[in-house]
Amino acid sequence: MKQRLIYLLKYYLFWLVLLLLQKPVFMLYQHASLGEVRAVDVLQVMAHAFPLDLSVASYITAFAGLLLALSFWVPSRLVARISAVYTALALLLDTVVFVADAGMFPYWGFHLDKTVFVYMATPKEMFANAPWWVWTAAAAVMVALAAACFAVYSYWMQGLNDLPPVEGTKRQAGYTLLTIVLTGALFLPMRGSVTTSTMNTGRVYFSTNQMLNLSAVNPLFNLMESLGENTFDTRRYTYMESVEAQRQVAQLLPSGTQGTTFPLLTRTRPNIIFFILESFSANAWEAMPCLHRLAQEGVSFTHAYASSYRTDRGVVATLSGFPGQPTSSLMTNPSKSQHLPQLGKTLAAEGYRLKFWYGGDEDFTNMRSYLISGGFMDRVNDHSFPVSQRLSKWGVQDHLLFARAAEQITARTDSTPALDVILSLSSHEPFEVPATKRFENEYLNAVAYTDSCIGAFADALRAAGAWDKTLLIFIADHGYPYPPGVQRHEPRRYAIPVVWAGGAVKAPCEIQTLCSQIDIVPTLLAQMRIDYSEYGFGKNILDSAAVPFAFYSFNDGFGLLTPQDSVVIDAKANQRVLGTDTTTEHQARAFMQCVMETIDRWQ
Repeated sequence: MKQRLIYLLKYYLFWLVLLLLQKPVFMLYQHASLGEVRAVDVLQVMAHAFPLDLSVASYITAFAGLLLALSFWVPSRLVARISAVYTALALLLDTVVFVADAGMFPYWGFHLDKTVFVYMATPKEMFANAPWWVWTAAAAVMVALAAACFAVYSYWMQGLNDLPPVEGTKRQAGYTLLTIVLTGALFLPMRGSVTTSTMNTGRVYFSTNQMLNLSAVNPLFNLMESLGENTFDTRRYTYMESVEAQRQVAQLLPSGTQGTTFPLLTRTRPNIIFFILESFSANAWEAMPCLHRLAQEGVSFTHAYASSYRTDRGVVATLSGFPGQPTSSLMTNPSKSQHLPQLGKTLAAEGYRLKFWYGGDEDFTNMRSYLISGGFMDRVNDHSFPVSQRLSKWGVQDHLLFARAAEQITARTDSTPALDVILSLSSHEPFEVPATKRFENEYLNAVAYTDSCIGAFADALRAAGAWDKTLLIFIADHGYPYPPGVQRHEPRRYAIPVVWAGGAVKAPCEIQTLCSQIDIVPTLLAQMRIDYSEYGFGKNILDSAAVPFAFYSFNDGFGLLTPQDSVVIDAKANQRVLGTDTTTEHQARAFMQCVMETIDRWQ
């Protein structure tokens, strides 16, 4: 049994070392894009690549472990032959992906993903991209590298042919079960977590230098992950000629500032605390007395709507002013999300320091990569707290997160303006909150709990004297199906509260203009007299020439709300399910098409 366990460990180490060594080779090949690279950069890339490589090594080793369990019942030589064939094929696959990925990266600018299968559907066009000798040389390198790796494997793994037999059915069964259990333990590094987060390419992101982040990505994992991702299918949402779609959108979003912005703030460079509130619906105002109080003394946007239905889409819509998509998520795709503008990057260029606060796992839906791309190198997550405080399924309860944020924010003494983004989580299902039950409805009760945390946070800012120079922005990441019975496509499902509060607010007022999450950053930047033109799908709500509308998407559908009508399209059936105005329907389809065409251009 001991020899078999040593074999399994050596097999695992072989793959792990091989995958890790691919990182400096990739970096050497991409030296033109990487520029000057220090030894410490290479070591950091390999260190941060470790989780993904560990995961891939676990997947490959799992089958070898099952073969090892078989060796208690059949001759070890037979197991050795099967193992050798399996390893040779695995090495060939890994080598093909690695070489193809490294070779194509300078041209594509992103790692090999399922796009390659689109090209493989038209092999003539694919092979026409390079001379025949390039393809021949690439194939030769793949085979030679796989053969060299197999030779190292054969030398390293000597002894599998001579494993001693185990006598006695009970011992055979016992050792077999033990081997299977040990192999099953590989599930943890495969998945990468025992929480809701699973292993993803965003886990390796660590630097503001995107090339270092991309160097840490395991190309085989990236390819397999992309096969399970939602597709950014432009053709699915093509309803008219591109020129016509752009013309329709231009009517909703006239270019340039054409009116006078109504001033909401007392200063153009306030400290900004941006609260993104989990599942806060405008239909649940009854559970938000603290936020209601802040709205009465601040600015309330009373006709605001979420852009989509999930947190990953809502965060992107809020901070990047980019609409959510029906069946795909930009945040989960770092090669796409790196093209997005972000409030963090914009304000960092104005001298702001950035910090992101979240009590959960920042690797869920690749959030880490999105945040790093936006300049948020200083981040708080569930691992910033002791295990004893990670009390819910999702992580740290809001009162603990908000209290730490208030403590650290009010302790700052320098004059550098700051942007703090706080993402709550306690009002997410299953609504595990520690507060006394205030509502029978669990959702309302969870919202009321987070609302009380908002009140405590605001009180802490006032007591510390930090209120006067601060702008607090409260916005939901998405709505919620409340009251019960609200359908996924209904506009009221996406109605959310948006409130600006704090001493930086000039005077209480109510903004009744129809608007969306994607409009908040452009409106904020306009108030700060900062150019917001890169946030092309959002509008300055207070521009007197702005067209009032709100666009949202749900699973395989989307809607456009205007003062004239509310039109909702079921994309799968390609039919209107709500509304009657054909002009609004045409604009809705054009808007969705332009969103997908924009994403399609990001390669």
